[in-house]
Amino acid sequence: MLTHSYSYTDCLDNAIKSAWTVDDCFQGRDFNFSKRFLPDRIAGVGDISCLDEDEKMKFNQIRGNSYCHIFAFVEEYIIPMVMDHARKDVYGDETRLRYLLQFAGDETKHQAMFKRAMDQIESGFGVSCGVIPGREAVAEVVLGKSPLTALLLTSLIEWFTQQHYLEHVREDSDLDVLFRDMLKSHWIDESQHAKADTLLVEEVADGMSMEDRETAIDELLELGMAIDGMLANQIEMDMESLTMATGRTFSDDQKEEIRTHQRRAYRWTFLVSGLEHPNFVRLVDELTNGGGHKIAGAARALAA
Repeated sequence: MLTHSYSYTDCLDNAIKSAWTVDDCFQGRDFNFSKRFLPDRIAGVGDISCLDEDEKMKFNQIRGNSYCHIFAFVEEYIIPMVMDHARKDVYGDETRLRYLLQFAGDETKHQAMFKRAMDQIESGFGVSCGVIPGREAVAEVVLGKSPLTALLLTSLIEWFTQQHYLEHVREDSDLDVLFRDMLKSHWIDESQHAKADTLLVEEVADGMSMEDRETAIDELLELGMAIDGMLANQIEMDMESLTMATGRTFSDDQKEEIRTHQRRAYRWTFLVSGLEHPNFVRLVDELTNGGGHKIAGAARALAA
């Protein structure tokens, strides 16, 4: 049904060859707060005219903290979702079972990595940065949708993770080394997860009616709208953290300028970069008749 050359055997072999631990990633290091944590395509602070260079650096690091949190936040549902799919092969395909258990273990490891990063940022940054609550409740909402919807959201996340690292982080030598190494470690695992997502989508979609597949796209876009609302809340918390970190009181016009730049950056980072990723677009086009048109329209609206 879907065009790919992926297999659970290859995913498992690659995962074993590239295995890493959180301690391997950190190696006892701390973040360098004289460096940016994120490329500006993700952080979206470079063109904010009301901030000086020192304030932009602080805001970039605040955004690095929220980047870690949002990943841990949106990935909360993936662990139980993958475990549900793994149960199918408890007494069946051993390779499939082993890789899906590896997949779930990777996500647990990522959450531990991002938590350690946030703890170290809080310790070294000097200000406690606010983050949105309720990730367990969000996980329940996602898991309450159809299995195909949850898998499509996962695929979108895994593919934009690839783009963030490969196109914007890997070659940016001005970023903090530890933060860049952390995103590389994340990418290593997600490069296999993205393939497994396609295999799982194929399994779940097999036998589904076209109407049900189209409904899954509609549900995905509904989840996207909910995520956009959560991102808007995180923007307000980031702005409060910036106020505390700089000691500045921003005017309403300045707040709106910051908010506008951040809305564009957050939407691209966590929604548009996935909706427009060629591999995700191809997946949706092959799975549905009208899904490609729907996700393209959503991406255009969010990027406007």
